[in-house]
This record gives sequence, structure tokens and C-alpha cells, in this order.
Amino acid sequence: MNLLNDDILNNYLDGALDTKERTEVEKILKNSEADRKRFNALKLVHEKLSILKADEVSPGFNDNVMLRLKKKYARAKQQNYFIIAVAAVFVFICVAIVGYLIAGIISTAGQNESPQLIDIVNRSGKNIVTFTQKLFSGENLSIIGSVFSFAIIIAGYFFYEQQKRMKANLGR
Repeated sequence: MNLLNDDILNNYLDGALDTKERTEVEKILKNSEADRKRFNALKLVHEKLSILKADEVSPGFNDNVMLRLKKKYARAKQQNYFIIAVAAVFVFICVAIVGYLIAGIISTAGQNESPQLIDIVNRSGKNIVTFTQKLFSGENLSIIGSVFSFAIIIAGYFFYEQQKRMKANLGR
């Protein structure tokens, strides 16, 4: 039967036991074959581990790690700026559509207002409508659609890469 556990044997090897405990361990080792075998195995491991030297890092290791971290966070900021820019374009388009609708509502409003105000609003509304029609017609429409499609594809790529990195970081 084993009377000594590995913690006591390791403390004995490290010299962390007081005189009384040391004497008891030596007495048990003298009388117990199983404890002596475990002690010899631990002693061998202890000797082999004491021979090993700690790994040394290169002199520029800290600088390299810090540089990589800065690049990583810079890339993340760039991706965030791109996503914000794409969102801003979509918000601008939404505001333009709402403005177009408001201009249409104002232009169809009753004739109770002063003629000058109605005339200014009508001219402004017509200018906005004309500009919007030119912007979203024919060739321009296919260019705008291509730009938005490209922006959505790039934004999707960034989201995919961000998810991949987050998953990899969680796995570590």
C-alpha cells in the first residue's frame, strides 16, 4: 500500500519538508517497495526537468508582437470605417428618397399657401425630381447598381473574415 502521495514526494525532492517530515518520508521509503519505486520515478523526472533550460526569445520579440497587434487593430479600424461609409451611402439614398416623397407631397399641397412659397417649393421639388430621375435612369442606374453590389460583396467579405477571426480566437 502506498503511504506517500506525489505531493509529499515532490516536496521531499525539492527540500521543502522540515526535519521531522523528512525523517518520516525516509523511514517509509526504507520500508515500502511501492513508495520507493514511485520515488525513484519522480526523482528521475525531477533530474531530467532540472537539466532543461528555459526557452529564450529573440531580442525583438516584444517589438514584433506589439507591431502585429497594432496592424491587427488598424485593419479592424479600416474595416469599421469602410462599413460606416457603406452605411452612410445607404442612409444618404434613404434620405434622398424621403426628400423626394416630401417634395411630391408639398407640390400636391393645397393652394392656400402664399404663391411665392408654393412657387419656390415647386421649383425646388422639380429640380430634385429632375436630378433624381437623371441619377436613377438608364446608364447611371446600372452604374449605381454595380457600385452598390460591389460594396455589398466587399462588406460581406469583411463580415465573413471578422467572423472567421472571432471563431479562431475563441478556439484558442
